Amino acid sequence: MARQLESSFAAELLRAARPNSKSGGIAGRGTGGDAFDSFMDEALGAALVARGGLGLGEALESSIKGRSMGNGQ
Repeated sequence: MARQLESSFAAELLRAARPNSKSGGIAGRGTGGDAFDSFMDEALGAALVARGGLGLGEALESSIKGRSMGNGQ
């Protein structure tokens, strides 16, 4: 679940980083282009996490493990 959250977060970062130009996103203008851009962001986010990610997933897992063991981190 931590990897899914990290993947979604990475996709949102990619979406926010894309320039908002009048020519549209990666796939151009329109609903089809917007959908493609969204799918591309999700795929790139998942690929980023599969290659090591941002470290967010590991930090969440560590925090959850610490709390479940009573360390209160």
